[in-house]
Amino acid sequence: MRLFIGISVPEAYQQKLQEVQDKWKNRFKSRLSWTKKGNWHLTLKFLGEVEEADLQGIKNALDKIHLRSAWLKGGQAGYFASRNGIRVLWLGLSGEVGVLEDWAREIEEEFYALGFSKENRPFHPHLTIARVKRFSDHDPWTEFREYVSGLEWPDFKVQRINLWQSKLTPNGPVYKLVYSIKG
Repeated sequence: MRLFIGISVPEAYQQKLQEVQDKWKNRFKSRLSWTKKGNWHLTLKFLGEVEEADLQGIKNALDKIHLRSAWLKGGQAGYFASRNGIRVLWLGLSGEVGVLEDWAREIEEEFYALGFSKENRPFHPHLTIARVKRFSDHDPWTEFREYVSGLEWPDFKVQRINLWQSKLTPNGPVYKLVYSIKG
C-alpha cells in the first residue's frame, strides 16, 4: 500500500483552491496536472509503498508524535523549479509553522528508526496547486503567483495528523484515511 502522512485543510481552502484552478487553468500553455478538489493537503512525510504487515508499527510510531494544536493560514504562492523550469505550483502556509516543523522533525526521526529514508530537502509547508508536466516559459507564472498570494485565506486550526493511503488511478490519486492522531 502507498502511504503518506499529512494534514487536512478545511473545506474553505478546498473551495477557494478550486476557484483559483477554474480561473487559471485555461491560461497556461504548459501542460499542468491540477490537484483535484478534496485532495489538497499538507504532506509531512511520504512513505511510499509499504507492506500491510508494517502498518501497526507505522501507527505506533505516529502515536509517539507530540501533538499540540497550531493555527495556520494560506500565505505566499510560489514554485518549485529545476533547471528545466517550474515543476510545482504551490500555496505556502504561514502562522504557527514552527509546530509543523517540529512534527515533521519528529516524524523523520521516528520513521528513520523504522527504516524509512530521511528527506534530503528542508521541510517547506505548502499545498500543491498543480504539477507541471510540460513547461513553457511563455506562461503567466508571475501573475499567477501574485494573484494567489494576494487572496485572503482564512485561519484554520490543526489538531490532527493523518495517515492516508494513496491509490493511483488513471483519473488521479484517490486518498483513503487509514489512521489519525489528535493532539
